[in-house]
Amino acid sequence: MKALPKVNTDGLYLEDELVDDAFNGVVPFYTPSSLALSGIGQQLDTYVLTADSLSVVDGANSKDILTGYTVGIPVPPGLYHPRFDIQGWLTYEAEYDEMLIEAQKTYEQLSKESQASFQKLHHEWQDKLENERGEEPVYHAQAFTAPERRNPTTFWGEGLSAEAIKELTQKAEQQPSEADQLQQRIADLEVTLTQLLLGNIGK
Repeated sequence: MKALPKVNTDGLYLEDELVDDAFNGVVPFYTPSSLALSGIGQQLDTYVLTADSLSVVDGANSKDILTGYTVGIPVPPGLYHPRFDIQGWLTYEAEYDEMLIEAQKTYEQLSKESQASFQKLHHEWQDKLENERGEEPVYHAQAFTAPERRNPTTFWGEGLSAEAIKELTQKAEQQPSEADQLQQRIADLEVTLTQLLLGNIGK
């Protein structure tokens, strides 16, 4: 199990959720609606957005309301109120899928050309006399290279404005530290003890 962030429909961080170690991508979650919508019982498709593909899962009821997303990308440190760019992620995933398809087509084309070239070379080698052949040609298979993926943590950003962050940091600076608070409590206790001792002596 691992803890991953949940965000609302605007991408703002809500809380962490424990999920299976194999979980990845961005998956929507729903809240059942108390409102009766037209066409009750009609089923809608739920889109499960993973880092590898966009797959359709049947079963989200039309009465359910999209509440937010579980994000399979940890929040980078240093953010006051993290916000995940849902729309940016969806656009990027669609673009990446297109790049992957193009890369696959290019790889298959190069692989075919490479095989044809090797077969021609091998036939030419076989047609030569044994003493003229030289070394037998060796086929080197083409390796498929997937397009480089963008660092997924870059979809996380700051959800608070610069003004809100400034206000927060000022409040934090104005509040005494734990050490200062402890020193103040000790001083208060010393005063209380002194007063008690003086009160007992006076009696």
